[in-house]
Amino acid sequence: MSIHPLQTLRRHHEERVSTRTFEQEIASYRSEADRHDLEALLARYSDDETAEIREIMAAHAA
Repeated sequence: MSIHPLQTLRRHHEERVSTRTFEQEIASYRSEADRHDLEALLARYSDDETAEIREIMAAHAA
């Protein structure tokens, strides 16, 4: 059974929207206290598990 091209496009669109929403949520941690709290939370997990979040934070900190 093959996947219809429209289904593939919809899935990619949904993934992009989800990624943008996630990035906006992470970027909303603007104050130093908010970022510190998020860093403390991330410290509980491995670098592999938190790499994407840390990249987003770094991009928005610049």
